[in-house]
Amino acid sequence: MGLFDAVNKAVADQQQHNDYETLLKNAGITVQNFKADLTNGVLTLFGTVSDTTTGDKAVAALKNQPGVTSMVNLLEIEDLTAKNIFMLVNTANSNLNVRRGPGTEYDVVGKAAHHSKVQLLKRMYNNWYYIKTDNGIEGFCAANFLQNL
Repeated sequence: MGLFDAVNKAVADQQQHNDYETLLKNAGITVQNFKADLTNGVLTLFGTVSDTTTGDKAVAALKNQPGVTSMVNLLEIEDLTAKNIFMLVNTANSNLNVRRGPGTEYDVVGKAAHHSKVQLLKRMYNNWYYIKTDNGIEGFCAANFLQNL
């Protein structure tokens, strides 16, 4: 891709982002630090929503936009890093899969041992957490595999 093509793509990407943001605002949907990336028909959403209902509304408002064939929802509800919250891995007998994204369709990037401690970094929109294991691996896991210490 030449420089002219790269500049045109950047301008088009910014305009599309602005259109998505305007659509959400016009629908009364607030997403803090909103970012969207449309690549090969896959629309990836980033930002922070106040609750699950708002996240659902954002997805519903954008999923049928022109050029969108599927969505990756990386909306978060709360950044928990500063709260220094630790939880216990509560799997039946096996290690917990730590994934690249908030869903089982994402690759496993590491494991957290059964009954080990993990730090909660972010609470995601879809009942998943972004965590850090005791050996430093960061990724996503389903909330139902964690319990209070």
